[in-house]
Amino acid sequence: EDAVLYLALGDIHYGNIESTEPGPFLDAFDRLLTRPAQAAFYRSTPIAYVWDDHDYGPNDADATSPGREAVADVYRSVVPSAALVDDVAIFQAFTIGRVRFVLTDTRSQRTDDTMLGDEQLRWLLDELTTASRTHALVVWANAVPWVGPARPGGDGWAGYADERARIAEAIDDAGIENLVMVSGDAHMVGIDDGTNTDYAGEPGDGFPLLHAAALDRPGNVKGGPYSEGAFPGGGQYGVLDIVDPAATDPGSGAPVTVTMSGRTWDGRTLVTATFQLPSD
Repeated sequence: EDAVLYLALGDIHYGNIESTEPGPFLDAFDRLLTRPAQAAFYRSTPIAYVWDDHDYGPNDADATSPGREAVADVYRSVVPSAALVDDVAIFQAFTIGRVRFVLTDTRSQRTDDTMLGDEQLRWLLDELTTASRTHALVVWANAVPWVGPARPGGDGWAGYADERARIAEAIDDAGIENLVMVSGDAHMVGIDDGTNTDYAGEPGDGFPLLHAAALDRPGNVKGGPYSEGAFPGGGQYGVLDIVDPAATDPGSGAPVTVTMSGRTWDGRTLVTATFQLPSD
């Protein structure tokens, strides 16, 4: 794909590590980074990576994971990242061109009552609001499924419906119209055109969403519905193609065009959709 950036949204390995020592986490990264194909990929393509459960700790891990501090230290020693503002959490943001990438940590701050924790939630709402006004496009990289009916105890945002509604209402209140989301965890590619992504109390416009997975893992579907469908399976990945005419011609006034695609390793396109978003 000759990508400008590879977004790895968790489960980069399946170590399911519960150790309180850094050694097992370092060993997992050593195994990952010495596999010839992956090593070649990471040498040739910039990466922005946040963990999910299987690479942060055991399955469905949260803030009680025994290796929480160890994996946080290992992340900071192994993984290139934008500036981190917390000693453990790895939420971060950076800019490429006129596009702001906002990456959230949906594991290390998670409790029964919150997905993100108070500090990260405040940071996210401020980042989305400010970036939407200072950048042509905001890409929220969110590691777990966003769409789905409220389900207390659920592992994705469906299990944190009140917090999800608060974020959706903040997006609506701020008039944010230049936001797209990329999500992982579900072993599928899928696209929603915004029909199913708005969880504010008052009906409003949602934002486009791309589910991008599962690379080499077996397929499954989580959440939904998705307006353009969901396609489970291994050997799949997502592509976010962003065209910003004003980046080279500031006077053009043309909107940003975002094309989302779900593809397979052998060259097939499973689903695609194109959106035009206002850049001012």
